[in-house]
Amino acid sequence: MRNFDKDDKKPTAPFNTWKAVAVFSGASLQLLVTMIVFGFLGHLLAERTGLSWLTAIGVLFGMIVGISGLSFLIKQFLGGKS
Repeated sequence: MRNFDKDDKKPTAPFNTWKAVAVFSGASLQLLVTMIVFGFLGHLLAERTGLSWLTAIGVLFGMIVGISGLSFLIKQFLGGKS
């Protein structure tokens, strides 16, 4: 059975569940890795300077970078323009 759009009567591609799982698990892994890497860099900088709050800044910066990458992947997956 084919799926048709109501407007232009062209067949649409079916939703692939495994592709969605792969994209979102990869995106989640990207978020986790960026938080760990920037947290580690913040920790190294905190050890050199003696300012312990730099570790938290590194983790927060990693979260911001990871979330921006995550939003870009979701936008690409849903068919939005970058």
